[in-house]
Amino acid sequence: MTANCSATWYDGRTALGREVTLTDEGASLTVSGEGIELSYRLEDLRIDPRLGSVRRMLRCPDGATAETSADLFLDELLRRQGKGGFFRRVHRWESSLGRALAALVLTLLAAYCFVSYGVPFLAAKAAFALPPATEELMGRETLQVLDRLVLKPSKLPAERRRELRRLFSSMAVRYPERAGWSIEFRSGEAVGANAFALPSGIVIVTDKLVQLARNDHEIAGVLAHEIGHVNYRHALRHLLQNSATALLVATLTGDISSISSVAATMPTVLIAARYSRSFEREADDAAVVYLKGEGIPVQVYAEMLARLDADHWQERENVPRFGELLDSHPLMLERVNRVMENAR
Repeated sequence: MTANCSATWYDGRTALGREVTLTDEGASLTVSGEGIELSYRLEDLRIDPRLGSVRRMLRCPDGATAETSADLFLDELLRRQGKGGFFRRVHRWESSLGRALAALVLTLLAAYCFVSYGVPFLAAKAAFALPPATEELMGRETLQVLDRLVLKPSKLPAERRRELRRLFSSMAVRYPERAGWSIEFRSGEAVGANAFALPSGIVIVTDKLVQLARNDHEIAGVLAHEIGHVNYRHALRHLLQNSATALLVATLTGDISSISSVAATMPTVLIAARYSRSFEREADDAAVVYLKGEGIPVQVYAEMLARLDADHWQERENVPRFGELLDSHPLMLERVNRVMENAR
């Protein structure tokens, strides 16, 4: 054991440092130097852990400190205090290139797992805990913003809108939480042929989508897909997954009202973001389940998806799109193939 070491002493009253010797006396530590002769109980000392090659501080109860690079001496004091084991292991890891690289890989792996699995899990938990009144308010405000920015009143005949509302109501009745769910019709060049769901259960269908469909079975498939988004809270979960601070506050403290602080970004989420593959698959599966239950060939939905995608690509060449507004259906061929496989 190293019995003593040299150090720079600061008395806590002035910035002047003086050279001293620290001596381990077993249960106490003595500090000796020119005009200095002090003793402290070992249990009263606070000793900084190792940090690379940085000189460490030994802190005394009267505010004085000693600065030294005698790591072994300080490590022994920490050991006898019953402290420092964790930091000694950390220092060994950071002193070894191989261990440091391994720690980096483990850190990156942990971050990847948290982002890929932890964040979606927390987002789902928070989304389903959101009070219905808050969700309804978010839906109404989002629709108002979209109406101001990119949507226009529908030009569909009133009778046609009534027919599609009856179709939507017959589909939504399957869900016990359907109170407040509704279908809205809008037009707008920036949107094109599209349908999308707001958090409160408002499903927006554009005039061009209705015109693009060859029959109501195709529209029913699209509506079932959007109802799947509503039922699984996809819009809200997507918002939360991209708002980490609000998500952590909501799930760790139970303060669900903190989500309201990011609710204003919902229109941007719907306009600029793309749903993840898993969200689209869940919504597609909901559409397939509905169509099979009604005895409607699933192929009509697959054909509608392909036709929508072709229309979107054509519009990209001819019409400027508002941040590729609501074009939230990537890799359409993969989705069409999967829908057809599930139809068997």
